[in-house]
Amino acid sequence: MSVSLSGIVMQYPGTRALDNVSVDFRYTEVHGLIGENGAGKTTLVSILGGSKQPTGGVVAIDSQPVTLHNPGDALRKGIAHVSQEGSLVPGLTGAQNILLGDEPKVGFGIISKTKLRQRARDLLARWFPQLDIDLDASVETLPMADQKVIEIVRALRGEIRLLILDEPTATLPAREKESLWSIIRTLPSKGVGIVLISHFLSEIKALSDRVTVLRDGRHIATLAADDTSEAQLIDMMLQRSGKTESAATDTKTLKSIGETVLDIRDWKAGNISVEKFSVRAGEIVGLIGLTGAGHFGFARTLYTGTGAMAGAYRFCGKALKAVDARTMQRKGVAFIPDQRMENSLIGDWDVRENLAMVHPDYGTFGSTGVISPAREAREANAIMALLNVKAHSHSQMIKDLSGGNKQKVSIGKWLYGAESRYRLMIFVEPTEGVDIGAKREIHAQLRRLAAQGAAVVVASSDLLEIADIADRVVPFVNGEAAASLERPAFSEARFISAMAGVSP
Repeated sequence: MSVSLSGIVMQYPGTRALDNVSVDFRYTEVHGLIGENGAGKTTLVSILGGSKQPTGGVVAIDSQPVTLHNPGDALRKGIAHVSQEGSLVPGLTGAQNILLGDEPKVGFGIISKTKLRQRARDLLARWFPQLDIDLDASVETLPMADQKVIEIVRALRGEIRLLILDEPTATLPAREKESLWSIIRTLPSKGVGIVLISHFLSEIKALSDRVTVLRDGRHIATLAADDTSEAQLIDMMLQRSGKTESAATDTKTLKSIGETVLDIRDWKAGNISVEKFSVRAGEIVGLIGLTGAGHFGFARTLYTGTGAMAGAYRFCGKALKAVDARTMQRKGVAFIPDQRMENSLIGDWDVRENLAMVHPDYGTFGSTGVISPAREAREANAIMALLNVKAHSHSQMIKDLSGGNKQKVSIGKWLYGAESRYRLMIFVEPTEGVDIGAKREIHAQLRRLAAQGAAVVVASSDLLEIADIADRVVPFVNGEAAASLERPAFSEARFISAMAGVSP
């Protein structure tokens, strides 16, 4: 028993996102779906989940052709989709989120809180009896893995046979990833097949029974996970017949390090304490640490000043009295945050609107405030070309792009109408939830920005990423910045020892 897609075509003006793709998803397996940025994964699962209708081809459930008009229609037919960005409502409890839109009611339409809590607990016990999650707690106070489980339980509250999980562990620390892995493995034995999208190929290999590879909108292969290696999967994902790499090809050039752009002394913000920190023009400094070590918080406070209680902040040689987002942007500091759909982009706006968000005046006629659509379109197209954003046009909705393309737009909105304006660019998890191809392109852009004279700070949980792009690394331990590591000393072992506060 399965859901099959046969000869699926999705045509946009000037772009064929899917070209004659055929694949079947069984209820008894975890089926990995991989491909580089823009390969067609998001479009394919959007069709599978009912949010898009294909231009051509057939969707069949248990050999019977069906038309999935919308996500509600797909749910009624047993297909649910848990998106990468998440859809929990902050301020509501876990139980309220699980039964959102299907709350048990008593007379006059009043929600029964007692029945709601009990039904939510019953659903959690049915699917994951080994877990003990406080469903009375507000969801934002729960660990990220518990939040993802709540999303999954909500998706499973109907008669679901196929569950689409889009980058379910992208934002999770390593220990929470392992917990969610064990949960995902149990579902096929309970009659729920999994379609798993992940840019972690080790995760795909560990969890999947079969793997389907997409490239440039085409089906390349479906094969048993045990019969292939990560290297072979990467080759199938990235091989381009007769095509040259984009201008963003990942190359390394000789570094030219300039004057100090940012200099911090005796900085205290909340539980974060940094005696001294600096970054120079043309330099990429990586920030690493265990969960809660303070490296992410430090990166954010460099731009927002939130929680800052003391310290000296010098930018381009001048002392700053005020550190807040408005001041820092005006001075020439850009901030590209993590969790892009919550903190950076608006899903119901198109690419052009999101790119123009930071510098809306650039697309106007002089000082009149009247928008010039032609000028906005030209600049949007230029930024899309620079960052290799794959979309059918600048009018495509952000929510319909792949994770890698969304991240490129999140970066691009700081470049739109602002060539060389920013002297310091701060990134938090710059490749969160993107595939290996998009990661290479984003890394190349970070190097390009540094080569053009920007000082770049990158806070990341991906140690291989930091080792690849950083010139210098500052480990954080229990809220404090430790001695920095220079590139010749880089190794995973040195990073882990430094993060744990252990001398090599």
